[in-house]
Amino acid sequence: MSHPVRPTARRRARHVLLAVASVLTVAACGGVAEPAPTAAGYPLTVDNCGREVTISAPPSRLYVIGGEAGTLVHAAGGVDRISTFSPLIGEPLGAAAGPLGATEQVPIQSSRDISRELIINAMPDLVVSYGLNDFDPSDLAAAGIPTLIISGYCGGFGAGQSEVDDPLAGVYADIALLGRVLETEAEASAAVADLQARVDAVRDAAEAAPPDESTTAAVFVAGADSPLGAYGRRSMIHQQLDYAGLSNVFEDTDERLFEPNTEALIDAAPERIIVLYEPGDVTEQVVRDTITSRPELAGIPAVGAGEVLTLDFYHSGHGTLAVDGLERLGEQIGGRGSS
Repeated sequence: MSHPVRPTARRRARHVLLAVASVLTVAACGGVAEPAPTAAGYPLTVDNCGREVTISAPPSRLYVIGGEAGTLVHAAGGVDRISTFSPLIGEPLGAAAGPLGATEQVPIQSSRDISRELIINAMPDLVVSYGLNDFDPSDLAAAGIPTLIISGYCGGFGAGQSEVDDPLAGVYADIALLGRVLETEAEASAAVADLQARVDAVRDAAEAAPPDESTTAAVFVAGADSPLGAYGRRSMIHQQLDYAGLSNVFEDTDERLFEPNTEALIDAAPERIIVLYEPGDVTEQVVRDTITSRPELAGIPAVGAGEVLTLDFYHSGHGTLAVDGLERLGEQIGGRGSS
């Protein structure tokens, strides 16, 4: 369900003050408006997903699409710049839930609910998104609106389209970039340091006490009768497995998500299976049963030993929840992690 965008009282007051200031400037100059001074460091041109993005002035009206992008803006200290936030319906936001919950929101079922016209009518001065459908950043640039795509989705949305080799480094880089663009470098740098320390804690624990069974398959279950997806080396879960002391049986697959045949999964013989799922679509018990009740999978060591664990799909994305997910993974396989 979408909600109308309404300016808050504070924003309305800010708009009034800006309007009054503009009138006074015009009056002081005898009715002739002078060009506004350019902020130091702007226009600012940055690299994003192989594109040069030029931002003319410090952004003050961000249109943020997707919870992953929202958590990155929050980590960079930019929540107060968000004029419109469009998370996926039911998408968890972790530590950013409170601050992001206070923003003006237009929840969406998918990025297909976002149109070029919807964004333009919201009059943002910067879009931060996990991607766009049916139009691209050049269409918004033509309307004077720059767009930053978060690193994990530079290659697009779907299965096998990721171009990322080091997803967590991409999370850190996105936060640093947003801090530079929003002039909140100190807050962004502190957030990155905190995330890196949490990741290092899980890695150190895994190195100190490696799990007994390390060969693991990470699969995605959409529903009880759905085909299984599996994650290759370009996925966030592949890096999470590695940092938690596990090895991905599909590490030689140069894709993010693909559909393996049953024989490939049986031949891989994982000692542990991590099942990713979307809580809004299916329950944790259903996804476990989907793996353990299929006769054709009964011979897999992980199924026979009951080593079938679950992880909320959103905790293996390209926002700060990926670190929460790593910690949850560490907890499940060895009582490690801090949350």
